[in-house]
Amino acid sequence: MPLRPIAPSSFLLPLLLSAPLLGQDSELPLGLNLPTADHLQGWQPAIRFTHRFAEPARGNSKDFYGLDGGNFAGLGFDLGIAAVPGLNAQVYRTSDGKTVILALQEQLLDGPHVRMAIRGERFDETIKRATYTFGTVGVTGAALQLPVEFVAGPVTFSLVPTWLSRTTTEDRALFTAGAGVRWRILDGQSILAEYYPRPARLDSSAYEQGFALGYRFQTKGHRFTLLATNVQGTTAHQVLGGDYAGGPRSPGQWALGFNLVRVF
Repeated sequence: MPLRPIAPSSFLLPLLLSAPLLGQDSELPLGLNLPTADHLQGWQPAIRFTHRFAEPARGNSKDFYGLDGGNFAGLGFDLGIAAVPGLNAQVYRTSDGKTVILALQEQLLDGPHVRMAIRGERFDETIKRATYTFGTVGVTGAALQLPVEFVAGPVTFSLVPTWLSRTTTEDRALFTAGAGVRWRILDGQSILAEYYPRPARLDSSAYEQGFALGYRFQTKGHRFTLLATNVQGTTAHQVLGGDYAGGPRSPGQWALGFNLVRVF
């Protein structure tokens, strides 16, 4: 009986899913929405997928807690640059505002208790520029961030000072900072939380402070994070500008989302 040819996908997919990590200590520099001081080593690649449901979960049981509503998805590719130790490059595209991110991040310090990195990125909302009551779409700008982490056993505290060249509602620079905590509760499992302050220049009666809470499960090269957040977006100018899409919702109007990362 003649042998049938085997489709490449029949063995490439299992090989991809079971391939061991090139460097077990390598991590994609991503918390929930904020960058971390981690980095990919050598020429190690990683793929990230983000998904945010647009409809709040609370009070929407008939819509399966927001899962029946619209969503914003994003896809990114990260790569370690072996020629410069600690350097990573990233390209990321999310459907919110059809935003494209080009970024470089360098790890400056990797101590047992303190870690630090510097990250520069360009954001470009490729949709046609237009101004609405909630702000301007189709904007372009840059962000400079300095993720700093303080490690105390299984708990890591982070602070991310950020400079934005512009925000959604104002064509002027903004200095702000996000904060976060990661608690490794078990091997391969973590609880994460992030806080995004409302910039002082924004009208307190019209804008809210932002937050995100998540649970991360890690197995081999995969990191899956389920999260709840009141911010609409995933990039620096979306979550730290304070005014993207009208700003964060009230704390009770949080929505679900997830991140999926594959480190090769």
